[in-house]
Amino acid sequence: MSDPHFEHLRRQGWIVRPARLEDVPTAVAMFNAAESDLFGAGAYSLERYLQEWQAPGFSLEQDTRLVLTPDGKPAGCAEVWTLADPPAYPWIWGRVDPAYEGLGIGSAMLAWSLTRALASLERVPPDARFAPRVATRPGHTASTSLFEDFGFSLARSNWRMAIDLAAPPALPAWPLGIRLRPYRHPQDLEAVYRCVRDSFRDHWGYVDVPFEQGLALFRHSSTVLHPVEPDLWFVAVDGAEIAGISLCRRRADDDAEVGWVDILGVRRAWRMRGLGLALLLHSFHAFRHAGAARAGLGVDSGSLTGATRLYARAGMSVSREVALYELELRPGRELGTQA
Repeated sequence: MSDPHFEHLRRQGWIVRPARLEDVPTAVAMFNAAESDLFGAGAYSLERYLQEWQAPGFSLEQDTRLVLTPDGKPAGCAEVWTLADPPAYPWIWGRVDPAYEGLGIGSAMLAWSLTRALASLERVPPDARFAPRVATRPGHTASTSLFEDFGFSLARSNWRMAIDLAAPPALPAWPLGIRLRPYRHPQDLEAVYRCVRDSFRDHWGYVDVPFEQGLALFRHSSTVLHPVEPDLWFVAVDGAEIAGISLCRRRADDDAEVGWVDILGVRRAWRMRGLGLALLLHSFHAFRHAGAARAGLGVDSGSLTGATRLYARAGMSVSREVALYELELRPGRELGTQA
């Protein structure tokens, strides 16, 4: 396979090829070593990666490159995600084993990833802005320097927010006319996705995708990647209409003692009435009842809907920051929500 970006590594004896499902055990060990260097803890499991690399539309052959030492040990891996249509903001994800930093692996992987991302440009409207994105921990010298050398600039930051559940959280106060009803799987999945879709239209960077494609990706995420836990999927209704949802998991990827809020969303017509706060507090109580020591979630630090203020009112604080960088390869009309 000819990938010119990797030729200098091959000449030095490195092996470069697409990832394979049988690589998952050794690759995940490398990912967790790199993640620990970045954030202090690994976050990846064998089960998650076996499912993630089989996501609908994702091709290991086309969308990944694995760099191995001459004796076959994974040293780096790059993934390029362009599943959503239009793929105006390709997501580039890569990790290099800290033991092999400074050898040009990250540069080669990023150069290949940008070339791969450009292959999706034909699926983006010709007047639209095209800007691949990457992320790292603020202050991580190696990755930040790499991104800036390629011309990436800081676009946004995301926060992980958390709360200790040693003491009981405040009780939720439900808006008049709102009630919780049990989630029924799988018959409620499409209705919940419609609520997710409506709730996130006002979030920074949201790009509308064809409904059926979005539903397929949501179904994969909710039934394969992170299987639904029906007793932790909270559906708030006004009459027969879903007004908001809190979709949770008993355990965060990187900490079995943390209950994780995957998605908290309230449709526009029901905002500013305290529904989001009520759903969040209800979720905290459910986590505490299930034995979680803490609860956590991820959020855009500059949330257009004021989510960070809501989470702070619920007692949460920032525990981690992730810096989002992007490289504008073509200027044009912004497809993602900006304001």
